Amino acid sequence: MKSNTFKEYIQPSVVLVAICLVITFALAYVNSITSPIIAENTRKAAEETRKVLLPAAQSFEEYTGDLVEVEKDKIYVEDCYIANDGGMVVTVKSASFGGLLTEMVGIDANGAITGVKVTAHADTKGLGTKAHEGKYVTQYEGLDTLAFADNVKGDPAIEHVSGATISTNGVYQGVCAALKQFEAVGGAN
Repeated sequence: MKSNTFKEYIQPSVVLVAICLVITFALAYVNSITSPIIAENTRKAAEETRKVLLPAAQSFEEYTGDLVEVEKDKIYVEDCYIANDGGMVVTVKSASFGGLLTEMVGIDANGAITGVKVTAHADTKGLGTKAHEGKYVTQYEGLDTLAFADNVKGDPAIEHVSGATISTNGVYQGVCAALKQFEAVGGAN
């Protein structure tokens, strides 16, 4: 029996490529529809978080000056919003166990931290995420200075999660970067 090379090898490849092209265009179309909706929802969620972290603020304006970069691609300020009636909320990316985590830090007009919220992370569920919640983030509230240590263990004012030091340090370094941004802006009055 004679084999037909076209039917055996080429035709299935052509069909597979055609299917892949159709699926690619379909996904690109769906992405073009959903990406503006996702961006708007992300913007609204960030605005709500800013209001929670700095409840006394009536409105916020994005700071367009220089943003603090403590360590390239590891600890840096992503954005900074200044409250029109004093204070600011700083969004920081910092290195954590699972990669970069994103946190928002509220700072009042006097430079005291009003709240910390981790908004995105890839840390291990359970032990690693303990550093992102409860007493481990509320302990920053009211503080207006930190030791700015290389590691959270070097700051006696902050309790770290035993067994999750890298995650705790990620939150700590982010808060330090937010305070540095507050200083760089010259306060938020």
